[in-house]
Amino acid sequence: MVGRIALVLVCAVALEFLGNVALHRWQERELVPAEQVQRIATRLVEGERVALASIPRDRERLMHDLTGDGAALNWVPRTVITDFSPAFAQLSAMRARLVEAEPTLAKRELRLTLMPSTDAGARDLVGALRLADGSYISFRVSPYLGAPPHPATVVLLHMLLMATVLGIALLMIHRLVRPLRKLAEAADATGMRVAGVFEAEGPPEVQRVATAFAAMQTRLVKALEDQAHALVAVSHDLRTPIQRLRLRASMIADREAQDAIAADLSEMEHFIDATLDYVRSGEDEQARLIDLAALVATLADSAADMGDDIACHGPDECLVTARPLAIKRILGNLIDNARRHAGRIVVTLDDAEADYIVVTVEDDGPGIAAEQRAEALLPFRRLDSARGSRAGGAGLGLATALKTARAMGGDLVLEDSELGGLAVRLILPRAIAANPVTTAILPSFHHPQLT
Repeated sequence: MVGRIALVLVCAVALEFLGNVALHRWQERELVPAEQVQRIATRLVEGERVALASIPRDRERLMHDLTGDGAALNWVPRTVITDFSPAFAQLSAMRARLVEAEPTLAKRELRLTLMPSTDAGARDLVGALRLADGSYISFRVSPYLGAPPHPATVVLLHMLLMATVLGIALLMIHRLVRPLRKLAEAADATGMRVAGVFEAEGPPEVQRVATAFAAMQTRLVKALEDQAHALVAVSHDLRTPIQRLRLRASMIADREAQDAIAADLSEMEHFIDATLDYVRSGEDEQARLIDLAALVATLADSAADMGDDIACHGPDECLVTARPLAIKRILGNLIDNARRHAGRIVVTLDDAEADYIVVTVEDDGPGIAAEQRAEALLPFRRLDSARGSRAGGAGLGLATALKTARAMGGDLVLEDSELGGLAVRLILPRAIAANPVTTAILPSFHHPQLT
């Protein structure tokens, strides 16, 4: 992993360096090819020979006859051209190229400078070769250099270079961390007792982690399945002795003792049902298209028929793709929880959002303090002090609702109610996946009676 990260950094630095070199050369590009340099040098030597072999009044005409290949020659008795080749790298390089083409020029006084060209965005090379009699052959090569680009263009090109290098580096890093992302997805799937499929690829360190995780995942999924099967089996097996105890209790002559035993047995059955609901969490049910508004209204009407003060608000129709029995269990738990702690209940269905819907169950009970709400969502937690001593229940209602909601890609949020009690918001996507991956895993817990 360290070596691959170092390789990404080296590649990014190398690309930035090469790009800067290319931009620098583009900014100071020369327009005179080597063949033309050779012809210019030869013409200067020939012009020197012709000028020294002729009288001064004919030299200007003879120099004009030698003009060609982009170089204009002229003879002048004296010149104001100043040599700037020591100060400019381009001019110094041009002098070296001329001397390389005609070594005899090395012993001559050769002045080189730059002047604006008649061509837009370019500069001409202007020079003067001093003859033995003190006169000069001047020449002009047009164009010689490209004009410096606008500063804004240079800044834009450098920003484009940095963006390109950064994009390439991000692609390399994305490919580098892809095995880790797949490993994380497989870890999330494990929370749903599903063994995620992934390949051990990437750096050696990641491959070793992936191999170890695959073995651990298999053991963990099997352990979760065994635990769930054992819990379901025990819960079902307990129903038989409960029914025998209920039958024997009915034979007790003491009516008060008979009612007390029957109440305890009913509480045990309720605890078993709550445990089974928590273990299943609706994962064995297929999603289908349902009218959530009708389901919510039916649950509210059923509670009202039992004498509860409950109101239902929302649209007449709300079509979603979901698991109806799972949602029914969630809302049933929430309404039942509100019935035990409050006198007035309001159920509201909100489908204003495009991607998800919200069902809110509010009550006017004592509520749950903000610092206790996270604990209230844990399994087997009964906050009797917060919700009254007559709470009852197995402490699995909110935990089961949360687990089932997250199994469908949703969530459960506890808030303060406008009625003065607790508001529980059930957030569900409009369409759930066939095999959703949980976004959070409930913390480990211990049954209070076993610790």
